Amino acid sequence: MNMTLTKNETIKATLKATKERRKHQSCRVFTVKIDSSHLNRQTKHQLKMLFLEAKWLYNHILAQPNVFEIDYKLSEVTVKVKDSFERRTLRYLSSQMKQSLIKRTLDNIKGLARLKAKERKIGALTFKSQVRSIPLKQYGNTYQILNEKYVRIQGISQKLRVNGLDQLPEGVELANGLLLQRHGDYYLAITTYQPKETPPPPVKTVGIDFGLAKQLTLSNGIAIRYAIPISISTKLRKLHQKLSRQQFRSQNWYKTKRKLEKAYAKANNIKQDIKNKLVHYIQENYGVVCYQDENLKGWQRLWGGKMLSTAIGGIIRMLEVKVHTPIEVDRFFPSTKTCSRCGNIREIGLDERIYVCHVCGMVIDRDHNSSVNLENEGLTQAVGMVRTEFTPVETESSTLAALEYLNCIPYVKASSVVEAGSLSALA
Repeated sequence: MNMTLTKNETIKATLKATKERRKHQSCRVFTVKIDSSHLNRQTKHQLKMLFLEAKWLYNHILAQPNVFEIDYKLSEVTVKVKDSFERRTLRYLSSQMKQSLIKRTLDNIKGLARLKAKERKIGALTFKSQVRSIPLKQYGNTYQILNEKYVRIQGISQKLRVNGLDQLPEGVELANGLLLQRHGDYYLAITTYQPKETPPPPVKTVGIDFGLAKQLTLSNGIAIRYAIPISISTKLRKLHQKLSRQQFRSQNWYKTKRKLEKAYAKANNIKQDIKNKLVHYIQENYGVVCYQDENLKGWQRLWGGKMLSTAIGGIIRMLEVKVHTPIEVDRFFPSTKTCSRCGNIREIGLDERIYVCHVCGMVIDRDHNSSVNLENEGLTQAVGMVRTEFTPVETESSTLAALEYLNCIPYVKASSVVEAGSLSALA
C-alpha cells in the first residue's frame, strides 16, 4: 500500500512539474501524412477498424442512461444494424484510446452544459455516422516516432511510413497525438512544446482595408489580390454533377464523394496557405495593425460566391490573435467617405474606384484612402500612439521588398498603388 501511494505521489508530482514547465513553453502542432502506398492489407484493415470501433464506442456512450459511469475497460458495445441491435467486440482500440475517446465525449457534454447554464441556445450531441479522429494521449505508448521516416501506433503491427517528419524542429518536447482520417487518407497530428521566443514587436504601423476587388489594401500603398484557381472550381462543379446522377450510397457514389472531398480539401488548403503567409508577413513587419469591424455576414448575403474564396473572416481572426497590437475601428466609421488629407467627408458610390476630394483636390485610390484613414483613426483610439514617418527612400525600399516577398506566394498578386485608380507593380 505504501509503495502504491509513493508511486501515485510520484506520478502526481511529475504531472505537476510538466504542467508548470509547459506554462513557459509554446505549443505547436505538426501534421504528417501516413504513406498509404506502403501499407499492407492487414494494416489497412486495422486502420479502418480503428475508426469504425471509435464510431461504435462514441454512439454507445451517447446511448447510455448515465454517460458518466462508462468504464474505459469495456470490451463490447451495442451497435444498431438497420432495425435491430447487435453486440460488437472492440478488438483494435486500446484501453488508452478508449479512455481518451470517452474523456473527449464527456468533456463535450460538460462544455454544452456550461453553455446552457449561461442561457445560450445549444443542441445536444447526436449519433455519428463517422468518427474522423482518435486521440493518442501518451507519447511512447499510444504512438512513437521511430526515426525520420517511420512511426508506430498502438494496436497496429506494421510500422508506418510517414511524410513530413522533417518539419519537426530539433529538441522539441513531444506530447499527445491525434490519428486523423480525411477523405480516404490517414494523418498523424503531433503536439510539441518548445521554449517561447518573444522578439520585440516591429515599430511600423499599418492600416488594412478589406474588400472583394482587392482583398487587402495596406496604408503603405500595397494592394493584394488572390483567387482560387479556376480549374479547381470547374472540377468541383463537374464532380457535383457526376455525384447527383449516381445512385445514393452506391460504391461509385462513395468513390465520387471521396474525390469531391479531396477537391474541396485542396481548395481549402490553398486558402489556408495564402492566409497563413499573408498574416505571417503582416505580423513580422507591423507591430500595430488597424482594421475595421466589417459586416461580413452582409457581404456574404450579397456576394456569397466571392466571399467564399477570400477567407477575409479567417484573416481578421488570425490578426486578432497573432499581431502584437491589433486595433479594431468601429464599423460605422466613414473610412471610405473621408479624405485622408483634409478630413472632408463626401458620399462615394460603389462604382467609384477613385476618391476625388472637392476641398483639397486630392486624387487617390479609393481603398488606399480608406486604409490610411483606418490607420489614423486606430492610432487616435490608442492613447500615446503616433504614426511612424519614413523617408521616401525608406518607403520605396520597404515597398519593393514587400512586393518581392508577396508575389512569391502562389496565387497571390501584389502591386503598388502608384497613381490614382491604377495598380501596377513597382519594377
